Amino acid sequence: MDYLAFLTFIVATGLYWFMGPGGPLHSIDVQSPFQAQVDAESSSNSLLLWLVGAPTAIFVIVFTILEGLFGGAAMLLVGTAALFFSFGREDYPTVTQRFLARARAGDNEGAAMVVESAGGDSEAEDEGDFADVAAVFFSKMALQRWFGPVIYFFLLGPAGAVAYRLAHSTQSTSTPVGESVMRAIEWLPSRLMVLSFAVFGDFDKTLGHVLDKGGSLQPSTDEFFEDAVDAALDEAHGTSVYERLSGLLRLLDRSFLLWLGVLALLVLV
Repeated sequence: MDYLAFLTFIVATGLYWFMGPGGPLHSIDVQSPFQAQVDAESSSNSLLLWLVGAPTAIFVIVFTILEGLFGGAAMLLVGTAALFFSFGREDYPTVTQRFLARARAGDNEGAAMVVESAGGDSEAEDEGDFADVAAVFFSKMALQRWFGPVIYFFLLGPAGAVAYRLAHSTQSTSTPVGESVMRAIEWLPSRLMVLSFAVFGDFDKTLGHVLDKGGSLQPSTDEFFEDAVDAALDEAHGTSVYERLSGLLRLLDRSFLLWLGVLALLVLV
């Protein structure tokens, strides 16, 4: 692995974790110039081509030119900006802390409002159901705000991370990329993320879940995560919203540190 790519990853992650999103990079709408080429009736292929492929192709051309002019400095500067952009606008660390503060106080309605303010659906029949809904929401948020962009960054370079974010950005518009396409995009990072759950959660149950359902695109990402969280967290984590979500967020934090260590080892070898 290129040490410059790892350094870029460290800098971008540090910026996101300590400064949060919301700056100029997260205010850029690179898809609006291409919106005129598609509408709600357009096929998924057309949406991918114009809203994801076209902006990514322009980025690749610009990045290639800058890399030819400035060498490794282009990766450090442009790559950092691209990865930081790919983490998205939602402030994952702040949202999780706000949620836990309300859940700790037993204010499940307030916790539900935190989920809704971050774009999630908090509708649930009872406390146990809400705990499941919130667990899926924060698992997907961690996937989309860090694990997914990082995995595609190391697989395909800065362009991979940018394309991942652009695909997700379409979901909040009137011309979203199809669900089947999003399942395919999220397949690899979601499986790798859940595999890390096995290290810190119930190993046998989590690994069994991955082997049983991980090889197929049939379960939605929501369904895959719901069963994965059930498998990874044992009964010792309790059934209340706070106990269940604090257990999940500790699992996500440890998974983050695990992947940080794995990537560092890949640089050394």
